[in-house]
Amino acid sequence: MAGDSLINSDEGTVYLKGRMLGEGVLNQTPDSCKDCTVSCEDQWSSTQMENIALESKDQMFLQDPIRRAKRTAGNYAQLFLGDESTDKAGRFYWPGLAAFAAKEVVAGMELALQFLSWDKPQAAIAQARASAVVTFYYLAKGNLWVFLEVTTWHLFYKKYGKELFEHCKARRNVDTYDEKVKPIVKALPWATGQNDGLIHALRKKANPMIVIGDDLIKDGSALAEMKNCQITGHLSTGFAQLELYEASSSSDERKSYAYRAAWAFLNHEQTLHLQAMVYDHPEFRSAIDMNDFGRLPVLRAFSGAKDPTVFFNASAEITPEISHQQLKPYGLSEDDIKVKMDEGKLYLTQDRMLYVQKILDKYHFLMTRDRYREYMIGQISTIAGWKDA
Repeated sequence: MAGDSLINSDEGTVYLKGRMLGEGVLNQTPDSCKDCTVSCEDQWSSTQMENIALESKDQMFLQDPIRRAKRTAGNYAQLFLGDESTDKAGRFYWPGLAAFAAKEVVAGMELALQFLSWDKPQAAIAQARASAVVTFYYLAKGNLWVFLEVTTWHLFYKKYGKELFEHCKARRNVDTYDEKVKPIVKALPWATGQNDGLIHALRKKANPMIVIGDDLIKDGSALAEMKNCQITGHLSTGFAQLELYEASSSSDERKSYAYRAAWAFLNHEQTLHLQAMVYDHPEFRSAIDMNDFGRLPVLRAFSGAKDPTVFFNASAEITPEISHQQLKPYGLSEDDIKVKMDEGKLYLTQDRMLYVQKILDKYHFLMTRDRYREYMIGQISTIAGWKDA
């Protein structure tokens, strides 16, 4: 079986090789043809594998979670940019926004690693290291599976068009995928249960962790938490708005449809899947509470805590050089491209969605003003360079 499987030693998972779809047999009769039925399930299976391939190199699913997260950001950006210079430009509005959000996830994961590698003085506190393990773990999980779930919908729509999408949208379900594809998807990290390999690797980086027990993380199946990637009302609403966007010739109408589509997709990913996969887990809530405690004015200077923040820039920190070279030519300041969560709990849906709406509003403002759109396209293009990380 060595030649039939790929082993990810970092996460202790075996990924099965296989054809994207079932076996095909060539027709041996000259000047004849035979009917071949391709079902919606076949097309969903094929599109899912195309999405997985974006996180793979040389037929091997990438082992490094940060490298995967960078590819996620890059491929969101590329999905948006792929329509530029066409009459469909701007239709994939949510992926353009998701590129910036995914870029911030990369920064959060890299910060967590700084605590695990003792690059921060606060790492001397075992609880800080434990919080970093939990944070890294759940950021990696949510980032990967939102990409594998939501992007597949967009890739299907882009490849097959709105008519076939509408016909097939209710038939996406990982349990009904092609028999060669299903085990590949279910062998991915977190698909059917806790990612013990990653937990072990993170705990090893965080040594010594004497005060942290084996039950540091209690996780479940990403596929179960996402209902096997089946259609939701938010998704249907989002793609209906996307269809209206494509059909309209009015610039103002298109701006409105793009905003509404993005808001629907944000509700899908945030209130349904990320809530279940990440924010509902008690250990992740505890890690957020610890960070929020460190954000108090009296503690901020030495806690190393960070505010939940999104910068509409390819960088996760705005240096004086970036301000001078990238923002100033467009009449922008750091505050003009920054959205910070000042109040509420990130893991509470209502609180988080107020923050998410502020992010969407600023994104929409920058993307729909002629003087700023060039800047935004440039930043998305820079992030797109991560697609082959």
